[in-house]
This record gives sequence, C-alpha cells and structure tokens, in this order.
Amino acid sequence: MKNIIPLGILLLVFMLIGCGDRGIGPYTSVSSLPPMPAASESPPSPTPVSSPSATEANLAIEDDSIRAIGTHSEGRLLVKPANKASVAPLGAPSCYGAETDLHWSGDYEVVWESKSEGIATPISTFPIDFEIVQQDDSPVIMQPFTLEDMDIFAYVPRYADCHGLETYLFGVSNGKAFPISLEIKPGVNWASISQLPHHPFKVANGEFIVTGGYGAGQDFINVYHFQI
Repeated sequence: MKNIIPLGILLLVFMLIGCGDRGIGPYTSVSSLPPMPAASESPPSPTPVSSPSATEANLAIEDDSIRAIGTHSEGRLLVKPANKASVAPLGAPSCYGAETDLHWSGDYEVVWESKSEGIATPISTFPIDFEIVQQDDSPVIMQPFTLEDMDIFAYVPRYADCHGLETYLFGVSNGKAFPISLEIKPGVNWASISQLPHHPFKVANGEFIVTGGYGAGQDFINVYHFQI
C-alpha cells in the first residue's frame, strides 16, 4: 500500500453571530446560516444515519456492487466491498435523504485498477462505521481535480447530511494511487474532512479550500486552505 500523502493547511475561522457572519479578506463568506461549529482539532464525527429499523433490517440484502468510480488515464479507483456489505431503503425522510434513498453499510475498501499492470490493488479501507447513502444504485462518480502536479479524486459517500458531508481524497501519480490525509498541524492528520452542506469545496490559487462541517453547540466554523 502506498504511503499516505498529507496536505498542509492554512486555517481561517469564521465567527457567526446570530444569522450573520464575518468573513476575512476575499474568501467566501457563509451568510444566512444559523449558529455553527466551534473550532476543533478533530473533524466533526460523521453522524450515523440511524440504527437499522426492523423494517429496514428485513429489507436489507447483500450487495457486492461497486459504489464509486474515479476514472484516470492510467486506471480506475473503485469503492467496493472488502467483505460483506448490504443495502436497504433509507426508510424515513430526514436531512440524510429521502425515504426511497438507498443506504449501504459494511466493510468497504478503495481499489486501484492499473491499466499498465492489469491488476487491482487495494489502497485503503474505510472505518468500521462507514455508511453510504445515495439516491439510486448507480456508482458515484468521484470528482477529479489537480493540485500542482497531482491528480486528486474526491469521494463523498453520502449525498446529504445534517451537519457535514464526509469527504475522502485519493491521489494518482506515476501509475500509482494512494489515499491522501489532511495535515491540520504537525502530527495531526485527518483521513477525511467534513464539508458544510451546500458549500462544495473549491480549488483556487494552488489551494484545496473546504468550508468545514459542524457539530451541535459550536459557535465557529472553520474554512480550511490546504496546500501540497
């Protein structure tokens, strides 16, 4: 497995007062938002969608399908079950999605299919509580972007969330793929980052810019500027 590649960070913090906001310099503000998260050295933990209801448990079926694809000129990144996985209707409408959306759970990994080598190599596994929620059973297309000379793919397993959209990054270079960690400060690295819903990340001036998600009782929201 390729070593994890960290991205360094410049951090801005927006303090939100009531429903207003204060931005710093030319960066994107987050106006008309309710009180938001306090700054933290750890990312907001992904909130589990729910404990499976009896109905959902009865409807769950085993599923070994590919859940996401990142297409590169040198191969493909695939999110797929490492072992057992299942899918069921979400079951109830909420900020996580609609009643008819699909909810996957199980052991998932990321695999790199190299065109030149003709083999599939696991490069990363997801946490034990990893969940996927999507509107249908089509594989998610990872969002590609380039930072300096590195090709990067962003993967968001749940299309909606109450507080933050969990986001994973994977890089491709010289025919090899690898997970990318996010260096918050020396010695502190995150395997994923939470994006504020409806505020998608940006890439500008050599930076990967993320408006962070939030947790209950927080008064601040972080805007992260990552660099290679």
